Amino acid sequence: MQSNYAQQRVKVQAIEVDTSFDAVSRAKLQQAVKVLDSILNCEAFAQKVLQTNFKIGNHGLTNTQILELIRSGADNYKDKPKDYSIDIRVAVFDPYAGYGNFGTTNMTTRITSTHRCFILNSEIQCYISHLAHEYMHQIGFYDEKKWALGTKTESVPYKIGNIVKALIGGKAPCVAQKQTFTK
Repeated sequence: MQSNYAQQRVKVQAIEVDTSFDAVSRAKLQQAVKVLDSILNCEAFAQKVLQTNFKIGNHGLTNTQILELIRSGADNYKDKPKDYSIDIRVAVFDPYAGYGNFGTTNMTTRITSTHRCFILNSEIQCYISHLAHEYMHQIGFYDEKKWALGTKTESVPYKIGNIVKALIGGKAPCVAQKQTFTK
């Protein structure tokens, strides 16, 4: 018998939490959300998640439980039930933050902030995989804080971001834009 999550289609939407998006960034966000919605609902995504070895930050969950949590819409907001609606709370920042960062998720507010230069200057698959990666933080998965032996890339957020990027067919490297955005 198949679990309910596999039968229920999840809806992905971005909720802008401030007025930081310019018209071009907003258009790219809307395109990214549309593609991410398609990816997270496809059978190929489900199969890749079920076959992946998540070594870091999985909280002891099975792959089936990880997939169910991703698709549940339980966005880790206080008292947020499973509603099969992924609400990615988003904002944009302009100064380069350093350390190769192009975005973060604040675990208190669950807001994903992305560097405007990254949004504007990177291929769309980079923004889509970034949103998928950061959504994993939003629902409680974490990365190791060190790069020793490449363990950070073995985490749920990195692996989900890479699965999404691969399903889109992204080949270009996603790198931080080491500049501050100015109009």
